Parts: sequence; structure tokens; C-alpha cells
Amino acid sequence: MRLKIIAGNLVAVLIVGLGAYFYVKAELEKSLAARIDAEIDNDHVLFDRSWRLSALEFVDQVRDRADTREVRGVFRALDEDSRRARAHEQANSIAAWFQDPARQRGGMPEIVALTDETGRVLARNQDPNRMNGRSLVAEIPTIRQVLDGDAEHDAWFKSDESKLLQVAMAPVRNDEGGVIGVLLVGYDISNGLARREAELLGREVAFVTESGVYSSSMDQAVVAALQSKLEGDLQSGLQAALAGTPSSPFAAELVGQQWVGVLAPLPQTPSKPIAFAVLGNKTAEMAPAAVAQVILVLMAVGLLFVLVYGFAIGTAFLRPLEEIEEGVLTVINGRTDFRIDVESAEFGGLAYRINQLINVFTGVAETDEDGRSAPGAGGWDGAAGAGASPAAAAPPAAAAGDGGGGGDDDPALAAQLAAEPEAQYEQRIYDEYVAAKQAAGEDVSNIPKDRFLARLRKNADALTKKHGCRMVRFRVETRGSQVILRPVIIR
Repeated sequence: MRLKIIAGNLVAVLIVGLGAYFYVKAELEKSLAARIDAEIDNDHVLFDRSWRLSALEFVDQVRDRADTREVRGVFRALDEDSRRARAHEQANSIAAWFQDPARQRGGMPEIVALTDETGRVLARNQDPNRMNGRSLVAEIPTIRQVLDGDAEHDAWFKSDESKLLQVAMAPVRNDEGGVIGVLLVGYDISNGLARREAELLGREVAFVTESGVYSSSMDQAVVAALQSKLEGDLQSGLQAALAGTPSSPFAAELVGQQWVGVLAPLPQTPSKPIAFAVLGNKTAEMAPAAVAQVILVLMAVGLLFVLVYGFAIGTAFLRPLEEIEEGVLTVINGRTDFRIDVESAEFGGLAYRINQLINVFTGVAETDEDGRSAPGAGGWDGAAGAGASPAAAAPPAAAAGDGGGGGDDDPALAAQLAAEPEAQYEQRIYDEYVAAKQAAGEDVSNIPKDRFLARLRKNADALTKKHGCRMVRFRVETRGSQVILRPVIIR
């Protein structure tokens, strides 16, 4: 029984807990997955706008530096060596200016160079002789527009260093406004740049050329997996992005995790087709759904509580039942004097009724504190006997005149009984009681004389103390089918 109670409660908690866990987890995953799928298509638009704004700011900063008196002074040098020296000095100065964190460009530029009016390099930062006299017109076609007076933003693949640079170019003008050269500042489109853009966007970012991933904000293992996808399933999307058309959102498994992303053309890089990829880690985005595991923890706590509480309650219910069962078995095995005694509010009444039932079958009556048979006891040797209380057995006049003790207060009868010797009285009352029971058709085989007399004496002593009389003796009365022992007070 105890196991059934515990098992039923455990199953109920288990069903409710697992049901709640799977439902909440599925709903959270569904909601989070739908959100990232809906947002990823807009994220590449946000990156496009962010890149354009950053490029405009970059161009403005380069234009501002190109319009300084110091930069114009480079072109006033009297000979080529002096002009190259001045150009190198200004390139280093401008590089230091951009390195200031206030410019928000991420550190020192990869290259700062000044060209003449034909696009040939006068000098660059770091090394005055490096790139001296090198024409950039073929490598960066938009420099022609800068020589025509427009500031431009572009991308430059510097083949001698195998670096992909983000460059901003602005014309250098003389005092009359004519274009006399170009100031070029270039930053590597590095992993650091990708990480900064990713932090602003809240998504992973990768810069991609026709050769594959150039830089990204992701781990190398993820980059390698993405590179493999770009050479396979995502190749058509990459070609479309390099040609100027954003791809549709795609899903890909990278290093065991689900990712979604979009490939789109990098704006304001006319000289070099570059694409960018905005990616979201769908697996990581759905990680908050793991909070549903707290339901499993609470379920485990609930199971433990049910186990402990069920065992305690089951024991509290079953222990008195087991005691009652053992008591009944003891009586069945021959100990008819044994009575069940359990300390249980729930089963105390049941034990009492079983004791009464045992008394009925063994011919022993339950007595109250006055020594009388308890109502409904059904015994043979109590003060009322035969299953009836004294009040129920006595006629109204006798009950009213018994002095409140439930017995006859007849002096003549009392004198007669008092004169009878004790042994003779006890034998006679026993014989009369058994004879009356037999006449009423009852079985008298379970009415032993010794126990009958012991009970009779006990009841007589109790009534004697109550009434303060000399003694109490009984007489046998038959009322209908009931045989009763009626006390007689002897003063």
C-alpha cells in the first residue's frame, strides 16, 4: 500500500514535470528561432548603413587632413628629395593623428601616402623610399576621380603584401584651388575591424572576396567551416553578392552548430568586389531555452519531497493498520484477553470498535468508569449485560428511584441479598445468568465462570465506591430477548 501511494504520487509529479519541461522548452526554442530568422534579413541592411556612415566619416577625416597648411607645404619643396622628405614626415604625422583613439579608427593606419598630380607616390609613412614613384592609378582606378577633385572611398588589394585595405582618398589643393596631389589613408580589413563591426551589430561579421573569407569576427574553426560552405552550397550566393546582389537568408551547420546568415556586397568599394556575411549562431541564440531545465530541477526536488512525504504519510497510515492486523491475529490465535491499543486519531475509533466486536464474541463487556457496561458493548458480565445499558434496561420508576446510580434501592431486597453467603450468591447469580441466556437462545459456551465472577466483583466494587454503600449485589432480569444484571444497593 505504501509503495502504491508513493508510486502514484511520483508518476503524477513525473508526468506534470516532464510535460511542463518539454512544452516550455519547445515554445522557447520556437520563439527564439523565429526571432533570429526574422532579424537576420534586416541585419545586413543595418551593417550596410553602418559601413557607409563609417566610410563617409573616414573620407571626411582624410579630407580634413589633406586641407592643412602642412600637407600643402609638401608640394612647395624646391627639389624632389626635399619634397619626398616632407611627404614622409607628413605621412607619419597623419598616421599618428589617426592612431589617436578619439578618431575611432582602431589604431595606426596600414598606409598613409602622398601622391603627385599624376597619382605617383611621393612618399609614405614608415619608409620614405618604399613605394617612391609607384603609380596607383592602375591599382586604384578611383584615384582618377580624386585627381579630378572628388574625395573617394574604395578598397585596395595591395598585392605585394597580400592585404585588402579600406582606403579613403582626398585631393590636396594649392592656394588657388587646383589639385596638386592626393592624400591616401588605408586600413587593413582585418579580423579586428570585423570584430568591431560585429560588436556594433550584435552579429558575427565576415569579409569575403572571390578567394574566400579574408577576415571575420569568428573562431578559426568556424571560419574554416564557412570557407568550405562558400566553396560548396553557398558558392552561388557568394557570386551574386560579389556581383552586387544580396543573397537570401541561408542556414548552415558550422562545427556542429546551426547558423543563419546573409551574403551582401560591401558598399563603396568600386575597385575591388568584396562581399560581407552577417551570421547569427542559431544554437547560441536558443541557449536561453535551457532555462527550462530549472523545471527538471524542481521536478527532481518534487520527486524527492513526494518520496519522503509519501513514505512518512504511508507509514503513519499503515503502521496502526498493521498493529490492528497483528492484534486481531493474536486474538485469533487464542489470546482472547488481548485488546488492540493504537495511538492514532484516524484509526483509534476503528480499534475501539474491533475491541467491542471481540468482546461480543468472547462474552466480555466494555465498562465505563462507573463499572457499568458501555452502551452497545454486547457483553455478558457487565452491570447491564446482554448488549443493553442499565438505563435502557430499567423501567422508568426504578431508574428514577435508584439514587442516580442505575441500581435498585429496595431495603427488603437488599437485606435478603446481603444475608446470602458470598459463595452461594456468586454460584446462584452465575447459574441464573447462564440459564437466562440459554432461555433466550444464546450460546453460553463462551461464558467461563471465573471470568464472569471476576468481572462481577469488579463492577460491584466500582458501584460500591460510587454510592458510598456497604456493598452492591446483582439480580438477573430478562426483558424481551435481553438478559441483564441489575445492581442492588446494600447500605
